[in-house]
Amino acid sequence: MKLLLLTFLLSFTVFGQDFSKIKEKTDRYPKKLSVEKLSKKIDSDFSSKEEKTKAIYCWLTKNIRYDLEAFYNPTNKKRSFKYRTLDEKNTITQGFKDEIVTKTLKDNKGICEGYAQTFAKICNLLHIENAVIDGYVKSSYNDIGKPIQKPNHSWNAVKIDNNWIYIDATWGAGHQSNGKWFRKFKPYFFNIPKDLYFKTHLPEDSYWILKVGSMNKTTFYNQPIYSERFLNTAYKLTKPTSGFLKKEKNGEITVVLKNIDPSQKIHFAFLSEKFAKPATVSTSKDIIKASIIPPKKTTHAFLMIDLEVMIYFKILK
Repeated sequence: MKLLLLTFLLSFTVFGQDFSKIKEKTDRYPKKLSVEKLSKKIDSDFSSKEEKTKAIYCWLTKNIRYDLEAFYNPTNKKRSFKYRTLDEKNTITQGFKDEIVTKTLKDNKGICEGYAQTFAKICNLLHIENAVIDGYVKSSYNDIGKPIQKPNHSWNAVKIDNNWIYIDATWGAGHQSNGKWFRKFKPYFFNIPKDLYFKTHLPEDSYWILKVGSMNKTTFYNQPIYSERFLNTAYKLTKPTSGFLKKEKNGEITVVLKNIDPSQKIHFAFLSEKFAKPATVSTSKDIIKASIIPPKKTTHAFLMIDLEVMIYFKILK
């Protein structure tokens, strides 16, 4: 169960976007390429901005590994420098970003900033309007209800046909499990649906928040943690409206779901228990109410549909 609970966030195959024709070409590209050569190959093989952007995503997610060592043992220190004009400042800053891109492509690995800066650099060379977004993501059940002060992730915004789409090549490339990283291509994180965007990502800059809607950091961190698999279905969580489950007088916790087939199996898992337990389920049309009495002193619950972990919750005392 521990392995399953740790990996569910980033480990499911997502449906809805066809990358087969793009990957047929980019999968044949060399693993070692400079940013200039990679950009030229993409420019030669694809015509539209959408195709080119997908090609960047496909190549990066296939050839760049997430650098867990760098994540757990950061060595980069804040750089300070002097400048006389804004242009000089921008030139120096771009130089730092280019160093990240060069190292990412040379080593074929990087953390989120490496993925995001490389994506942005290729877009720039292809004359595709883009931006790197710094912000917040939640990756552990311990994150529920615990906002952090500084951004912990970077991803990309790309403008295609006068419309901004949001892309996370880091999460699209694979997932971590028990201290190891495993490659797994995830189309969901290319053009993240805007109505689901704030369930997984929150920009630091209000400009990028308002491009999509409205969300504050406290509300973001008070949400449950959703699996990619859940978000890529018609499933809807109608109760609770936050990531907190409150015990009822009889000791039960309850989750209400919409668009779940009555034949699907609903279970709850708990860290203190070796095996998941079936929920007590009642149905009414397309609404399913799933309840269970959790073990004493347990602090988190994991909702499972057909034995796949779908949502993390925190249980209130």
